[in-house]
Amino acid sequence: MTDGSGLLTGVSSTALVVGMARAAESERADRLFDDHLARRFLDAAGAGQQAVWSKGRGDGFAEAMGDYFALRTRYFDDWFARAGAAGCRQMVLLAAGLDTRAHRLDWPAGTRLFELDQPDLLAFKEHVLRDEEPRCRREVIAADLREDWTVPLAEQGFRADEPTAWLVEGVLVYLSEEDANGLLARISALSAPGSHLAVEHVTRAMVESDQAKVAAAAEPEGAVKLLSTLWKNEMTRSPGDWLGTYGWDAAEEPLTDLARRHGRAVPPAFDPASPGTGRVSLLTAVR
Repeated sequence: MTDGSGLLTGVSSTALVVGMARAAESERADRLFDDHLARRFLDAAGAGQQAVWSKGRGDGFAEAMGDYFALRTRYFDDWFARAGAAGCRQMVLLAAGLDTRAHRLDWPAGTRLFELDQPDLLAFKEHVLRDEEPRCRREVIAADLREDWTVPLAEQGFRADEPTAWLVEGVLVYLSEEDANGLLARISALSAPGSHLAVEHVTRAMVESDQAKVAAAAEPEGAVKLLSTLWKNEMTRSPGDWLGTYGWDAAEEPLTDLARRHGRAVPPAFDPASPGTGRVSLLTAVR
């Protein structure tokens, strides 16, 4: 959402966290990807909007997350490449945020990519990207994922009889368990055989970990405190079992393995070697 002046607020403002991380990663000599548009979003948002996540207010949060957002981005980038190689030409980004994969990944000929998110966030994004040409056919759909977004998706040309690659990144934690179930049920109903699904699964337990409580106490007006008001998912089921219930054959890559594979340190917030840390699951699945 915005506050009426075009500034991102609430859940929409958290898209800047990922934008900041992707911009920083893109400046590294050993970068895992190059998001050449991330800095433009930050410039458009301005220093004030970044303050809650950046130096002076969010040091503890940034240190705890480490390279997590860079690792997560690369994980899903690689998955998209595999889904395309498997024959998917229909891609859907649910809660697309400030994602620029349509503009920076090499897509197979004939790829059509659908981006869904809140209307105000998309208006901000489209303003920043107004002069940029995507590398595939890109469809932008304003939608609330807690409601029935399948109708506008179909009206924009989505074909339920074609294999689809669905990305659920950075959104489940903001949904109640009921809304998360509704989201997955709609995805599954629209997924032809041969469809692919990638999911980031994290719950409120993350902001209730010992480490998060210490960070919140140290920075009472900081990022952890803000996230604790926004994060809703309290699901206790295994994410693999959850996906299996809806007909998906899922596999998870432990974050420790992902970090090791790319030569990065395990993000402190999720390091199983440290007591009182949170947990996150990165999964891919096929239909």
